Amino acid sequence: MIAASSDTIASTADQKMEVVKSKGIPESNIIVMAYDDIANNSENPFPGKLFNKPTAAGTAGVDVYAGCNIDYKGKDVTPANFQAVLTGTASGKKLGSTSDDNVFVFFSDHGAAGLIAFPTGAGELHKADLQKTFDTMHTNNMYKKLTFYLETCESGSMFEGMSTPGVYALSASGPSESSWGTYCGSDAKVDGKSIGSCLGDLFSVNWMEDSDVANFKTETVNQQVSKVTSKVKGSHVSKFGDSSTIGGEVLADFEGAEVPRGLNISLINTLDFSDSAVNSRDIEVHLAYYELQRAETIQKRKAAEAALAAVLAKRAAIDKKFMSIATVSMNGDKEKARAMVDGSVESLDADCHVRSLETVVNHCGSFNDYSLRHSRLFANLCKVSPLADIGAAVKQVCAEVVV
Repeated sequence: MIAASSDTIASTADQKMEVVKSKGIPESNIIVMAYDDIANNSENPFPGKLFNKPTAAGTAGVDVYAGCNIDYKGKDVTPANFQAVLTGTASGKKLGSTSDDNVFVFFSDHGAAGLIAFPTGAGELHKADLQKTFDTMHTNNMYKKLTFYLETCESGSMFEGMSTPGVYALSASGPSESSWGTYCGSDAKVDGKSIGSCLGDLFSVNWMEDSDVANFKTETVNQQVSKVTSKVKGSHVSKFGDSSTIGGEVLADFEGAEVPRGLNISLINTLDFSDSAVNSRDIEVHLAYYELQRAETIQKRKAAEAALAAVLAKRAAIDKKFMSIATVSMNGDKEKARAMVDGSVESLDADCHVRSLETVVNHCGSFNDYSLRHSRLFANLCKVSPLADIGAAVKQVCAEVVV
């Protein structure tokens, strides 16, 4: 079985569903959550279609949106529904697995220290709540073995300290790292047309491209992980949980049993896209700069320059806002404030972290992919300041201007 969430910038759950369907897992055993805001987006040059690999002019590639049945979309893509699906308590399609079943989960979205985000203000799923979900599944005998692949920034932070038996988790990045997009900018072309975005996430793309050609009856989980890890540059793919036992299982035990079909073979075998990877936090900057590079007239260049300047100004304002919160919290000591903003998260007070982030949303506005990087600030503040003092600093700084 597979449960997948969506991301709203690059690749989607539709592509992951295509992987496991092609390997023989029946659709009745697949659960898909996807915000579904890309295929029919007005900026998509291929309305109603999605592609996850570059192709040359005259070659359309594989539409991964075709035949994809989404079980939860739009406003139904929430942390509560995701947890309910996994624990078998959802009102819609849900896991009905038992202690005789292996479960495979792939989640791709935005993230930060100690949390993974859901689309358009639906909220965040905290590390503690995800690990409690694993515990509930184990207590209720809902799996024999469980693998969970996570593609978000700082995704490794979600599995630190995990102790649920029979779970093997793989993160696209370490606890303090961004994940990376790929097939971006000039490489994001299908049939010669520019997509104007990134076609995929680096970890996800390399997993899917290996799955396109892997023999699931002989290749083990750890063999696939090793190959994917070697191709992910910029972040460190990290393993957690029962990697020794589950890692030795063949892919067929989790992702399907069909042998390669000889279709949809990766273009990376013949073309070099090594320069197309982009830090996920910087994708909007990269795309804005790419539009500037492509500008063919003075008017278009001026518009692109203004758009790039606006992106950079917004990011600078965000950084200034959170640095101000840190400075107020540290009683004006800017050196200590900088340590709170940039320091690694050694431990996490889940209740304080969740409640401080809620205060930020209520008084400063919702987080976006870039501002989520400051989740670590509140994880660090929670180690040295009472929740009430953190809340007071947030309210003081955000009293007049919303981030």
